[in-house]
Amino acid sequence: MTLPGCKLLDESPDPFEITLPGGIAIERTNLMEVIDPLLAPLMPVFNLVDTIVAIVNCIKVIPDVITDPTAIGDCLKELGKKVGKLLQLLPQLSIPLLLVQLIELLIATLRQVRTELLHLQQQMVQITGVIDRAMDLDDPGLLSLAFCARANLAQEAANTGKALAGLGKLIGLINLFSSMVGGPEIPDLSDLQGRPLDKMIEPLDATIELLEAARSAVPLP
Repeated sequence: MTLPGCKLLDESPDPFEITLPGGIAIERTNLMEVIDPLLAPLMPVFNLVDTIVAIVNCIKVIPDVITDPTAIGDCLKELGKKVGKLLQLLPQLSIPLLLVQLIELLIATLRQVRTELLHLQQQMVQITGVIDRAMDLDDPGLLSLAFCARANLAQEAANTGKALAGLGKLIGLINLFSSMVGGPEIPDLSDLQGRPLDKMIEPLDATIELLEAARSAVPLP
């Protein structure tokens, strides 16, 4: 529908996708947001190199232990820190921690979306009132502006639903890790795309409640 003198909002763009080492694909609308995830898979390699260097340094000070028994103390302390970082890579230690962090990220995202949806609902009520008033006054100019505002609001809601559907991969990853520790399965949010504003809050609240229960049930080391 084309409204005279009305500039409608654009549909949100499709996200960019980058495949990381190991075949993991990350999608982001903002390209700059993928910088950290792009470098993240390389961190275990850096930690491994740091540990090897620490071991070599400890080997180098072994001849000095005869004359100075304390010489190896600082070296072993530093080596312990490096080994500790490597231990965090073990599945039994890293998966529960990663799962909790992913769940908390999703909860924070859904709460923010919920706030935005409630704000959109309030705006829709106000715009509906303006449309009714414009009809009562037989004011075509005001009516055109109100229709324009309603169309833009509908597009904002559609963009929000599209963004929620884009969380499918994150939810799939959470469900994968959750199954490893006996946690519940989180439902996909793709069915929220295209729903009316007043039909999106209730399933969001149910998902947030389920996520909070799942987070509490994760056995942390």
